[in-house]
Amino acid sequence: MINPIKKTYTINNKVTFAVEIAGEGEPLVYLHGAGGVAWDPFLEGLAQKYQVIVPYLPGTGESTGLEHIDGVWDLVLYYYDLFEAMGLESVNIIGHSLGGMIATELAATDQKRIKNLVVACPVGLWLDEHPIPDVLSMLPDEALEHAFADPNSPYVQAMKEKANTDDVNEKIELTIERVKNLNAAGKFLWPIPDRGLKKRIHRVKAPTLIIWGDKDKMVAPIYGEEFQKSIPQSKLVTLEDASHMVLLEKHEEAINSVLTFFEMNLAKEA
Repeated sequence: MINPIKKTYTINNKVTFAVEIAGEGEPLVYLHGAGGVAWDPFLEGLAQKYQVIVPYLPGTGESTGLEHIDGVWDLVLYYYDLFEAMGLESVNIIGHSLGGMIATELAATDQKRIKNLVVACPVGLWLDEHPIPDVLSMLPDEALEHAFADPNSPYVQAMKEKANTDDVNEKIELTIERVKNLNAAGKFLWPIPDRGLKKRIHRVKAPTLIIWGDKDKMVAPIYGEEFQKSIPQSKLVTLEDASHMVLLEKHEEAINSVLTFFEMNLAKEA
């Protein structure tokens, strides 16, 4: 197991990004979803070949300054500022769920900042006939049932055991972390996860890989088709027997898809 190093970057004396970094090689930024950051087998696998950079969304982990961010546009600019502070002129980026929406906004707003884009089950588009459930109002067990295809998988059982710990201090910390994650996510997802991405998504010029679980109960797989139709140079990969946490449930397949995608495009750039 790789132990990521932790760094902190303060932007404009208002927003502080806590960042975890592991691995060596070409920089690869990973933007997490509403559930926060977990150094899981997917990130571990990527760190074998890339320098994986994981910033915590402001308001989560030790990142601060959420109150200074009024919406997605502010957030996008702060991420650009973070990239500049880290010396990243143009980067490869992966985003899951909420992170996928943010990554797509980054690629659409300044087309030169993102080399290659990977999004897994991203939110950001809205289909009235396929409404996305309100994850912010779900109880923890209900959220797990939506996030995983197999409610009895080892990942689900481990998360439930962790949540049901008898250690009072640990339970308090978990509760605080969950509230912080949902509060931060709510700023960009509530009342529905639609901040007008459909007006800008056509601007994405970076080669794009879209990954979806065929049993996604959070964001229906049909949204994958919508993203593919909306983004030029995009490819949709659907992994079987996976729900919203496809990058964890099918981490080996997801890692192989991502590595093949990046290596092919980076070879073209060389």
